[in-house]
Parts: sequence; C-alpha cells; structure tokens
Amino acid sequence: MTKNSNKFYIISFIVLFAVSTTILLIASTAKSPIPAWGGYLDVGIVVLIAFTGFVIYRQNKIAPRYDISHQVAIYLFPLILVGMWLYQASLDFNILLTGVAWRVYLFLSVLPHAINLWKSDQTQ
Repeated sequence: MTKNSNKFYIISFIVLFAVSTTILLIASTAKSPIPAWGGYLDVGIVVLIAFTGFVIYRQNKIAPRYDISHQVAIYLFPLILVGMWLYQASLDFNILLTGVAWRVYLFLSVLPHAINLWKSDQTQ
C-alpha cells in the first residue's frame, strides 16, 4: 500500500464518522421522526465506517500503544455526558444512546491503529 492510501482511509473514516454522528444528532433532536431515507443513509454510512475501520485495523502491522486512546476516552466520555445533560430536554435518548454507544466504541477501537498508520506514513 502507498502512503496516500493509509491517510485516505483514515481521513475517510473521520469524515464518514462525522457525517454519521451529524445524522444521529439530527435524528435525536428532531421534533418529528426523520424520513426513512435518513435511516437508510445512516446504515449505508455505517457499513462504510465499519469497512474503513477494518481496513485501518488490518493495515496496521505494529502493536498499537493505547495511551492516546486512554486520554481520548478520559475526556470524551465526560464531554458526551455533560452535553447530554445540557440538552436533555431536546434529545430523544432512545435514538441517541444506542448511536453514541457504538460510535464511541468503534472510534476508540480504531483510534490507536489509525495513529500508528499515520505516524508510520510520516516517518517513511
């Protein structure tokens, strides 16, 4: 694989993750249910996120250090909880909690592998 392909997968993962999270936030704050195509779009994006995450995981040949993921988790969880508390009146927790749970898990699982690939591309 070339240097650009690793960065392409990492950037694609981040962009897809951001779009999927945006759809989740829109769906959980909407006054009325979003159209069915919004759900189908999110499922399609989820498949792409899982694919790019798997590719990043498989391309990383070096055992990742988990220091960065630990630091992200330390700050990410409290920020998510504070945000949910601040906007509790306008959130649909049936949609939000399951969506946030798998997104945070997948993000923290792929993060150390993505950082290793990014750093290995910069040293080559």
